[in-house]
Amino acid sequence: MRDLAEARACYQKEAPQAVIDFALAVDAELFHLQRNPATGSPRHGLLIGFTGLRSWTFKQFPYVIFYVQQPDSFVVIRVLHQATDIPAHLGQ
Repeated sequence: MRDLAEARACYQKEAPQAVIDFALAVDAELFHLQRNPATGSPRHGLLIGFTGLRSWTFKQFPYVIFYVQQPDSFVVIRVLHQATDIPAHLGQ
């Protein structure tokens, strides 16, 4: 996914010691959502009129996973830094 590749590249350049921790955090957050997809907040989806969109904030890093829950899985739409203009990026 482009968003994660860009985040990893940013950490590689600015804080190389955090790259492995970031990768582990991505895995942990996705594993949590796999097991508990309904735990994400529908707030952003409601704000932009994207039915079914949920968000889950990383525990250790300033990123948010945006996804849609499916009957047996979930689909990641974007992974965005919290400081970005989230509604503008989700509209793209």
